[in-house]
Amino acid sequence: MPDVPEGLPGDFEVYPSSRDAAVEFTAALSSLKKALKPAEVTTHGRPGESYDDFIIRLALSATNNKTVLYRKSDSAEETKIQAWLSLIDEKSKFTVLSRMVPAFEGLSSSQLREIALLSLNPGNITSLVDVLAESYGVLLVVEPGFKSMKMDGCTFKLSQGTPVVGISLRYNRYDNFWFTLMHELAHIHRHYDYLDNPILDDLEEENDSDREVEANIIAKDSLVSRQYWRTAWNVRADKKQMLDVCVKAEVHPSIMAGMIRHQAKNYKLYPELHHSMDVKSAFGFAND
Repeated sequence: MPDVPEGLPGDFEVYPSSRDAAVEFTAALSSLKKALKPAEVTTHGRPGESYDDFIIRLALSATNNKTVLYRKSDSAEETKIQAWLSLIDEKSKFTVLSRMVPAFEGLSSSQLREIALLSLNPGNITSLVDVLAESYGVLLVVEPGFKSMKMDGCTFKLSQGTPVVGISLRYNRYDNFWFTLMHELAHIHRHYDYLDNPILDDLEEENDSDREVEANIIAKDSLVSRQYWRTAWNVRADKKQMLDVCVKAEVHPSIMAGMIRHQAKNYKLYPELHHSMDVKSAFGFAND
């Protein structure tokens, strides 16, 4: 896993000081031990952190932070999602303490397109964290999901108003990363006032809520205009024509191919574009 800044963020850990907090802590600890295996520490723990210390840290996050709440459920899936959200929350707060992040002043449609255009050069992916923080006041935290976790991304805002995007790298694909990112940024663009509570996104789940449908449309429109999307869809059977449209539309072929595969429900299309980049390695994580 990538190096974690020294001190990340030990100052946040405060042991339960009340009876109710102690009960919450114990319940979270029990749920986490059932859901997470010792191998998870390799990917998600701090350097040299033991399994027990890792579990305690996550349980403390549940107790001290009401944004993250281990709900009373026997579902290991639910516990994994909440544990992942704990890590996103923890790392985003450390980032605010360790670097200058300008005040968030909104995210316009034109800015979404500016960000989407960065996808044309895969090399830009390694500087995205800095670009989003410094130019747009948005924190991007990339944290691989726990094994078998059905979650692509999340977004919420910190107490001072800074929006956070978390991406789980559920699928190690360039198109999946960029669509997830633009979907979460679309939530910030349109639904910022609702982000006191996290929006959690499983993009494989059929979700016809107005917010999710809107975020999908905005994400798609940010990556490729509707005019060029219609043209690409109509010529999808001809790879050369599809690639010609990508050049005119200023969209990376892997992203366009991924959108066509999804729309057509045919994941055998364009196999040579399916894994155009090892996104996990680009962010410094081992590719399991």
